[in-house]
Amino acid sequence: MWSPLLGLSFDLIAFAPYPELMNQIRKKSLMRSSLWVLLSSSLAFSVISCSTTSTKQLSKTERARLLVEVAGGALTEGDVVGALQHLANAEELDSQLAELHHMKALAYHAKGEPKTALQEAQKAVSISPTLSNANNTLGKLLLDDNQYTQAEHFLNQAANAPLNREAYKALTNLGILNYRRKDYAKAGKFFDRAIQASQTEACIAFYYKGHLALKEGQLKDAVIQYRHASNRLCSSFAEAHLALAKVYQRNGQFDLARRKYLEIQQQFNSTQYAQEAIDHLKNLP
Repeated sequence: MWSPLLGLSFDLIAFAPYPELMNQIRKKSLMRSSLWVLLSSSLAFSVISCSTTSTKQLSKTERARLLVEVAGGALTEGDVVGALQHLANAEELDSQLAELHHMKALAYHAKGEPKTALQEAQKAVSISPTLSNANNTLGKLLLDDNQYTQAEHFLNQAANAPLNREAYKALTNLGILNYRRKDYAKAGKFFDRAIQASQTEACIAFYYKGHLALKEGQLKDAVIQYRHASNRLCSSFAEAHLALAKVYQRNGQFDLARRKYLEIQQQFNSTQYAQEAIDHLKNLP
């Protein structure tokens, strides 16, 4: 059963260190599935009650899948407890759904329980080894746990799946993995593949390419990469905006740096990024 929320596996986990961008992703996901979100409460009630007046009785597995969808809607809205409640109801109906355990992995990660999240992701992949989103999620959780060799296997599964429309997520994670290994040439190739797969959504790939450019002393290229990482769908990526401002400052482009710092102060008011922008403004000539 297709889920409008399966694409959140990378969004909720890989963007976790970037809260402003993750919040924007949540908002965009809600907009794309607004009808689903509006219906989720009534759907949850109908699935749980399973009215006997229905002309076509749903199977337990079908009801469980619908509850997983409802849990996804709750998770998108930031209601982790509500999501886990729906998932508990779904598990009572059918505990062998890969998407159920994948959604539990996302929920437990959002709750700040990485070990439980990892266990659930492993269950999801053991049930359905070809589920691309689950492979990506498991790979990212292993990456976060510094288990690079194991992470690489699952991320490659997701990145090379021929029917995975969101392969850029796993490709980005493979780039991050090699970046942390300090194999910058290999990391760059993965980031390039991620950008080729989805230029408008590969915010983090562009961001890391900016880092790579800085390591090579290529300030102009770093500016280009950070601009891509903070434009359009990436406009709420505060770290990318801040990185761009710092490159302007480092490059002696003080007017551009000043404008960017002021923009950050306004756009991300009352955040650590705004405070850091203010601190940098004080040091501009």
